[in-house]
Amino acid sequence: MLRLTPLSLDSWPTESLRFGFAIQVSDSASRQLHVAALYRFDNCLKIGDLQSHLRTRRAEARSSNHLFWVAPDLSEEDQRILAAKIDAWLDENENMIPYSVAHPGGVVFRDNVWIGNEPGQGLTCATFIVELFNELGIPFINVETWQERIGDIEWAEWILSLLSENMPPEHIKAQKEKIGQTVRIRPSDIAAAGYVVTQEMVAPLHFDEVNPISECIENTLLGHK
Repeated sequence: MLRLTPLSLDSWPTESLRFGFAIQVSDSASRQLHVAALYRFDNCLKIGDLQSHLRTRRAEARSSNHLFWVAPDLSEEDQRILAAKIDAWLDENENMIPYSVAHPGGVVFRDNVWIGNEPGQGLTCATFIVELFNELGIPFINVETWQERIGDIEWAEWILSLLSENMPPEHIKAQKEKIGQTVRIRPSDIAAAGYVVTQEMVAPLHFDEVNPISECIENTLLGHK
């Protein structure tokens, strides 16, 4: 079974490790996971993520038995620029990034500022991290190879129902029209890719390389269905 290590300032490997991921159960009843970035910037270990619609987090990371870290095998330079970029994104766009379960694509950041304001444009906690790697051209996952899994459509519909009161009608409508056409990247996919990615990679990971570990992470954190 995959071993997941709870986050503590002692368990995070070394001060030289500048970028990684943190995954947690955000709602056990609905089997919901959440993923964030862990990064070292300005001599501080931080946690950064898109938490919900127009709600971001950029804070000092604190020990938690409910938060599990993954340290990808990335070069020191890649870790440095990933940490700097995500800190800039979260600093420049505090509570300004929309959530979307069916992002249609397109440029969403320019000069570190969010510009993806067309109806339907937005990210999830997972695609926020995918977008970070794509922006910097660092191989991570190839979303074109991703496949729909059982429960993905139901998840998208459920999330939209939860967030509908806080989203403009046109933003909801644009997402609903894309459900089933865009494929979900799960939080567990990000953590799983963190176990598989290597600094020698020249091409991003395919779905089949990530999915078995993603399933293992879900089963470890949530238990088998």
